[in-house]
Amino acid sequence: MKSRLPVVGVAVILAVLVGALAWTLSAPIAATITATVIGGVVGAILGQALMWSRASVGRSARIEHGVQHRLEGMRSIAEKRHEILFKAIRETRERAANAEREAQRAAGALYMRESAKRTEQTLRDMRISINEKVDDQVVLLEDYMQLMRLVPMPLPMPRPGTWAASEDLLLWLAGYVVEHRPSLVVDLGSGQSSVWMAGAMRVAGYDGRVIGVDHDAHFAEATRVLAQRQGVDAWLSVIHAPLVAEDIGGRRVTWYDQGALADLTGIDLLCVDGPPGQGVAQARWPALPALRDRLSVGATVVLDDMIRRDEQEIADDWLGRYPEFSVERFAFEKGAAVLSLPPA
Repeated sequence: MKSRLPVVGVAVILAVLVGALAWTLSAPIAATITATVIGGVVGAILGQALMWSRASVGRSARIEHGVQHRLEGMRSIAEKRHEILFKAIRETRERAANAEREAQRAAGALYMRESAKRTEQTLRDMRISINEKVDDQVVLLEDYMQLMRLVPMPLPMPRPGTWAASEDLLLWLAGYVVEHRPSLVVDLGSGQSSVWMAGAMRVAGYDGRVIGVDHDAHFAEATRVLAQRQGVDAWLSVIHAPLVAEDIGGRRVTWYDQGALADLTGIDLLCVDGPPGQGVAQARWPALPALRDRLSVGATVVLDDMIRRDEQEIADDWLGRYPEFSVERFAFEKGAAVLSLPPA
């Protein structure tokens, strides 16, 4: 009923106004009634239109309010979702950064551990290497002391090693001379080895001979002077034989002038420690092909510097060419191979 009051009110008011107007104008009663009824109808229509208009405005307001409310709700939800999303992104970034820092720390720790291990291994290897070198030097010193006891010299001898034969080989050569008493020793590459072997002949007390051969006149003279100073020149002669190009054993080689070695026969011990190998491949290879026929029965050939590839290849070639030789290899400081012919 309350919703129809405006319609009734407008109809009554308009009917009264129209009736009053007709009455004022002295209109007939029937016209006044008719005008009053028409005014009421028109008022009812206007009231109904007014109610519809208000209802429409109310619905629009309610719809707008509802839409606004929903928009605010959606905005609130969106903001909450954005906040949640941004929080998740921040947390993800923080976790990633933490993981990266942890990975870096772990990688750094691993690197430090590996570096420490490598350093420890390097130090261990250095200690082993140093100990081995010290041990080697101690062994060489012991060999030199044995050499001096076996072959006493009146004056100090130059330091072995480097270009000269090492202490271990010198001791072996001196011991071989004392034990086997070779009549003729040929030392290719004269020097300390020539003097020590001459000294060993003096100690052994027999009439042997050492022939030192050198391509360099200065070194040949230095060996002669050293032999004189040590009093062993009666057992040692030095031949100066320059290096020349010649054909030996089917090869074109550069080796000692064979004309200077023509008188060497009956060689019991051949020491091959020259000529120098610098710049010439297998520089010492011609020794055995050139002197094989001048070796005595049961002769011995010593090839020094077997730690070098050239000398290893030379020894292999000699053994292939001359299968009558047996070989023994010694782990001296510079290495050595001893080739022996069978005794008579």
